[in-house]
Amino acid sequence: MSDDEDYMSDKFLQGSEKHVSSSLIHRHSDRREFALMKKKSEIESRLKEKNKSIRVVEAEKREEGLSSAITSTNKGFGMLMKMGYKPGQGIGKTQSGIVEPIPVEVRTNRHGLGKILKKTELYNRKSMNAKLDNMDTRDFRSRIAQEKTEQLQKFDLCKSQKVCQDLDTKTDVIKPQESWFWPQVSKEEKEANDTDDTDDSDDSDEETLSNLEKLDILTKYLRKTYFYCIWCGVKFNDEDDLRDNCPGNTRSDH
Repeated sequence: MSDDEDYMSDKFLQGSEKHVSSSLIHRHSDRREFALMKKKSEIESRLKEKNKSIRVVEAEKREEGLSSAITSTNKGFGMLMKMGYKPGQGIGKTQSGIVEPIPVEVRTNRHGLGKILKKTELYNRKSMNAKLDNMDTRDFRSRIAQEKTEQLQKFDLCKSQKVCQDLDTKTDVIKPQESWFWPQVSKEEKEANDTDDTDDSDDSDEETLSNLEKLDILTKYLRKTYFYCIWCGVKFNDEDDLRDNCPGNTRSDH
């Protein structure tokens, strides 16, 4: 008997019956017990074959159907044959279609037909929400970085205006070259100092310029006129000294 055979099968009992010596079953009770065991194993084997689960039977029928080719007795195959189809050729007018039938896709889960689609839609929705959250995070970070940059520009502009006023005053400059070159005076002081011949063009220019543009213009004025760098905090001797010892004319250069 091979290893694959069941030791509870009929073959095992038949084989054991052949090899059992007659001296071991010479008593009637022993023969009766042996016959009952044999009959019981036969009944169990028949019940086992008869009481197969529906899933096992379906799987066996499916494998049997898929393993054999469609014959001419099949109605669909017969219709194809009447329309000129020959076995082994592709379907269609140009014979470029499939040769074998569409395979059966067995669903091993208990989900409905639309379950996978809903699951995919839910996954796509979650992915979209995650992308939106990432975009919101990036927008928030970029907005914070932009606000911080604008604050630094405003701080550097105020510092440059104070330095410009101090240097201009030391060189007996009464009025700044541009109205916004010096720190802005209060509204009361401005009204008191206003005269009829005041030119309002500077105020309009001031409103159109951003803090970055003002800072760039004022930095060039301080470097060219006084060889001064607000980030170094040093007034250099001349243009060559400024060029050789100052890293640059922006905050990022320092």
